[in-house]
Amino acid sequence: MKNETFKAAAVNASPYLFNLEKTVEKCLSIIEEAASKDARLIVFPETFLPMYPWWIWMSVDNTKRLELFKKLYYESVDIAQEPFQKICRKAREKEVFVVIGINERERTTLYNTQVFINDQGDIIGKRRKLVPTSEERTIWGRGDGSDLFVLDTSIGKMGGLICYENSMTLSRYALYSMEEQLHIANWPGSNYQSQPRDRTKTIETVSKFVAFEGQMFVIASSSCVGQEEVDFYRAIDPSIEGNFDVGGGISGIISPFGEFVSEPVVNEEGIAYGEIDLDKILDAKHMIDCTGHYARPDVTQLILDTTKKSALNQPHQPEKVIKYEPVLQTDEIEEKQTISID
Repeated sequence: MKNETFKAAAVNASPYLFNLEKTVEKCLSIIEEAASKDARLIVFPETFLPMYPWWIWMSVDNTKRLELFKKLYYESVDIAQEPFQKICRKAREKEVFVVIGINERERTTLYNTQVFINDQGDIIGKRRKLVPTSEERTIWGRGDGSDLFVLDTSIGKMGGLICYENSMTLSRYALYSMEEQLHIANWPGSNYQSQPRDRTKTIETVSKFVAFEGQMFVIASSSCVGQEEVDFYRAIDPSIEGNFDVGGGISGIISPFGEFVSEPVVNEEGIAYGEIDLDKILDAKHMIDCTGHYARPDVTQLILDTTKKSALNQPHQPEKVIKYEPVLQTDEIEEKQTISID
């Protein structure tokens, strides 16, 4: 049976600096707007909540870095709590799927995380960036093999990778092998020339290649930089004057042949819309099916460990447990501890 087509929305936007509440409110407004244009799937940029920490690429001393990390930590997201749950309720109200990048706080570590929300407002998936890139390792912990998965949803089989994870050949192939049809690629976008490359061209080139290589649709969403961010970062690192400006980023929907299905949003805030027809995937796979007739498992194979890893591993509990129980000595009116061993 032929698949139904639907509209997807890729968001190119800037967050409010160190302000989770206001950025969540901005998300709600964007969801309202995209839903009014009949989008079924709405994708937000990498770590949009509450922001991407651009200072890690700047000349900022360690004392300032710690101060900024702590500000980011206290504004980061617990997905089970408010205000993040407002986004889940809005997805349910508008009957849309939402994928959003967040700084996820778990105990005393932050993670660069993608959250997948279905059209009933349920969090159906959460994955962490496997390898934070270079200086990002001063902010985020790492994911593990359990963070490579594809979700079977009513609009298609959906997975994702974050930023330069999209350059990780074996991770991409793992998702292709799980029959991924809708690939979410979240990126941080800016005009910042901290490296000898054009960030916008990199995002476009890599996202298009992933679509072509995997014969699937890619919804690429990138942030851009607002005036608030420019003013803040120029104040803490004056050397970026003229090298960190408003704008940047590129967001759009890419076909299984590696072409935008409509005009992307580039270098400014906006929403790119595009029609997704999953039947087009079959057109591409007729020529190149990278996990089927165009694969050679007799020559090369991928080994994938999807086990969730923990720093604490307790395969066997001790047979005897020491218990400490308070005992009240009524004649002395004092509390002492005794030790009993089961």
